Amino acid sequence: FNYHILAENLSFSYDTQTQVLNEMNCIIEKGKKYAVIGKSGCGKSTFIKLLTGYYSDYKGKIVYDDRELDLLEKEDVVQLSSIIHQNIYLFDETILDNICLHEDYPKEIVDKVIKESGLDEFIAELPEGIFYRVGENGSNLSGGQKQRIAVARALIRNKPILILDEATSAADPENQVEIDKAIENLCKGKTVIIVAHRLSALK
Repeated sequence: FNYHILAENLSFSYDTQTQVLNEMNCIIEKGKKYAVIGKSGCGKSTFIKLLTGYYSDYKGKIVYDDRELDLLEKEDVVQLSSIIHQNIYLFDETILDNICLHEDYPKEIVDKVIKESGLDEFIAELPEGIFYRVGENGSNLSGGQKQRIAVARALIRNKPILILDEATSAADPENQVEIDKAIENLCKGKTVIIVAHRLSALK
């Protein structure tokens, strides 16, 4: 991914009767920021899943630079993007495990993403620190804390494409400013696609 992602005459249907996307055309240039706006059920998340290789039975073309998506290795496409969803899934494991997902990262990198995601103050108050268990799907955490773990999880992988799918809609209102700052750190130098119901949600 050096230049752009191109969708050309992109059509998709789940049941061969109702078209979710109908001959859609767009270009996403590297390093720029884009918003995908629309009401629930209009195909926003479907479009994102198509771009990231989740579905393969579409009509038309999806092209990364000069290579069509269906000719690329799926694992290679997965390595290009991080997605932060509205509903963040956390495992009943430690904060560290939920950030690293059992991959090995140097301690200085882990410390850096914890600070940039705004988790550092919360972790400093915990006797177990980063080894604190978050509970089933983060039941021991607030919405804002779960959001920060999702940001740290994306920061540590540093993939070139960042997709925010209603990413801050579940955040605690009192933590919104801090989470927005963390996401701003995450967006630096990335190609960013923001999915939202309405334009005002991006302000």
